[in-house]
Parts: sequence; C-alpha cells; structure tokens
Amino acid sequence: AAPPGGSGGSGTAGQGYAGGTSTQSPFNGGGGGGAGGAGGNASSGGGAGGAGAVSSINGSPIAGLGNSGASGGDSVSPWRSGGGGGAGGAGVSGASTGNGGLGESNSITGVAVVYAGGGGGGAYDNPAGVGNGGGGNGGIDGAVGLPATANTGGGGGGSSRLRLGGNGGSGVVILRYPSFYSLSNSGLTIETTTNGSFTVSKITAGTGTVYWS
Repeated sequence: AAPPGGSGGSGTAGQGYAGGTSTQSPFNGGGGGGAGGAGGNASSGGGAGGAGAVSSINGSPIAGLGNSGASGGDSVSPWRSGGGGGAGGAGVSGASTGNGGLGESNSITGVAVVYAGGGGGGAYDNPAGVGNGGGGNGGIDGAVGLPATANTGGGGGGSSRLRLGGNGGSGVVILRYPSFYSLSNSGLTIETTTNGSFTVSKITAGTGTVYWS
C-alpha cells in the first residue's frame, strides 16, 4: 500500500483553514482543514488533516483546546483522507470515517452554537468525511471540498481527484454587555440583539473600533 499524504500544517488561532488539495488522480483525497491548521495535500493515499484551534483571551492562549488532525487512510477503497482537528476533538482517521474533529459549544448569544470544528477528509469513493462544528464536508470522486460555515472558524472540507479543498470559515467576535450601555463602531459589520438585561453584539466582518457610552 502507498503511504498517506502530507501532514497538516500549523496555523493561527481563531481562523478556519482550507482543506488539502488532492494532487494525484485518481486514488487520493486531500485532508480536511482544521480549525487552526491547513489540511495536508495528498499525493498518495489520503492527506492528513489539519491541527485544531488554540483559543485565546486577551492574546493569551488557552491550553488544551487544540487537537490534531487524523492520518490519511490506506491506499484502498474508498481512498479517504483524515479529518481536520477541531477545538473539541481530534480528526478521525481516513481508515475509519474521515470525519472532522468536534468543535466547542458556546452559549454567549443565549443559544448554543458549536464553533471551530474540523473539516471532513476527501475521498475517491463514497463516503467522504463529514465536517463538524461548522466545518465543511469532504469532496467525493472529483468534487471540491465544501467550504466551512461563515463566522464559525471551522475548517474546510478536503477535496478529491485534483480538486481544491473548501475554504475555512471566517471567525467571529461576540460581545455581551449590560443593556444600559450603548455601543457604536466604525468600519465593522455588527448584528445586535437583546437577551434579557444584556445586549449581544456579534461582529461578523470588517476592521475597526467599538465604543461604549
């Protein structure tokens, strides 16, 4: 059997990464993207998944949230790559399901949402790996990997047969503060809702500054 493809790359906290590219037709799939690392490109077998995210508060890393991407599968059907690691769990080997690692649930908005999951690994035969926590699914038999859900920080799905991996999901900044404060900003796209005596402002795009009064 041929060896699996390349290892997942290292990444930057808080950003979803693209899935790996399939680089040799037909029997290989690119690795699923991790929440904090790119999926590996596959030249034989399946590419390894990317590393998981490392979250931070005020610039200081939070230990224990990053998880490894899984190894690629054997060079036998379905020639599936490993899933990308997520903030809540490692990716699954391509020899098993190739699914992306679990994300982390957060309820700051008042509704539980899972962020920073890994992308699914691509495969030559059905089924490809499934993304978790906003991560994209892997592509099957010549299909590109699916992109991650926007504003989740999930990894993109890996590809198959010389296609590109899906894009990683954009990040998000969520601010929760007492409703007697008023927030203004410059240069940002913000969705604001009221949750009881608190206001929740979700920054989904842009570069700028927020102000309270």
